Amino acid sequence: MPENIEKFKVDGDSFIFGLKGMPEIRLVLKEQSEFNQIVLGAASSKLPFTLTVNIENIDTNTAKAKLDFNGKFNAMMAMMIKKPLQKFIDTLSENIEKL
Repeated sequence: MPENIEKFKVDGDSFIFGLKGMPEIRLVLKEQSEFNQIVLGAASSKLPFTLTVNIENIDTNTAKAKLDFNGKFNAMMAMMIKKPLQKFIDTLSENIEKL
């Protein structure tokens, strides 16, 4: 998991994560297509976004994953959260095989 995570707790079909310097965010499973796609969305309407993981099987032991972030933020909020979220997604991408 990324080093900048202060909290990570799984709770059924959702999990809570907290990044340093940001409030905790609960993500819930919105959609799932077994072995192809997982769509997670923010449980709160304060930060409305989805994180979609598209999975492409290469062979029986290898897959390629693409993370797509889609959010709707006002300009001020976007400025405040862009850098921490980008770091989170970058670190998650680099460590996805550990999940």
